[in-house]
Amino acid sequence: MATMITGKELKEAVLSQSIMQAGDEKCVEGIKYDFRLSSHILKAKFGRPIDATKLNQSELADLVIEPNEVVFGLTEERLTLPKDVIAQLSPKRRMSQSGVLTLGGLTVDPGYKGRLLVGMLNYSSTPFLLKPGKKLIAATFLRLSPDEVGDLEVCSESLEDFPDELVEVMQKYRPVGTKFIVDGIQKLEDEINFIKKELKEHDDWKERLDRHDALISNIIKGLESEKEVRKEGEDKISQSFAELKIDFRIIKDNFLLIKGGAYVLYFLIGIVLLPRLVEYIPKIIAWFKSF
Repeated sequence: MATMITGKELKEAVLSQSIMQAGDEKCVEGIKYDFRLSSHILKAKFGRPIDATKLNQSELADLVIEPNEVVFGLTEERLTLPKDVIAQLSPKRRMSQSGVLTLGGLTVDPGYKGRLLVGMLNYSSTPFLLKPGKKLIAATFLRLSPDEVGDLEVCSESLEDFPDELVEVMQKYRPVGTKFIVDGIQKLEDEINFIKKELKEHDDWKERLDRHDALISNIIKGLESEKEVRKEGEDKISQSFAELKIDFRIIKDNFLLIKGGAYVLYFLIGIVLLPRLVEYIPKIIAWFKSF
């Protein structure tokens, strides 16, 4: 009958690395050991397995499990189970209370060597922060009796990294949670706003061209009006000069008439006054001689 490895014996197994490497005796709690999340994570948004210790600040902000998203992680510890030891896995209560369900097999076969691959589904409505070193899943270890071991074949499977098939699946994986729907809507809204901005700029240019056309039209109308005014002014000036010419001709004619009248008057005066003047000349001379 299988017996459970617990307490002091479990700590010694961890320290001696007889059942795992990179273990920590602080993770031993009574009858179980708590496996920790390593920095090796597979998240759809990254499109590839990543090492969290090599992410920049912007990428670290994406190191979360969004609502209704599944993310895979490898454990920090690496199992080296003897052929007479099996491990039974169970979810951590704190993970469940945080809204994260751990996915994967519940039994690790004897002789298995490698890390544990754990899927994490966030069924809450808030993102779950992934922290390398955080306790991820619990395990109890059972030592089989010789009868139970019998001719049992030792597990030849070994896992050191994410399987290629899983990586391909995650590269095509698109979470259906509300967060991703909201992100999709936001992206669509941003694209619509960009198109609206482009159209508005086009309308602004069209409006400016229309204003320019109206301004040019007004300038042309003003020039036409100025042309008409100047033409009308030139006509009035020409008419004034014509009228002035006529007035000068009339004055000239009148002057000639007056001049002619004066000649006639002089002639008449000469005819009338000249005989009288001749008649008085001897008398005037005689008068001067009397002195």
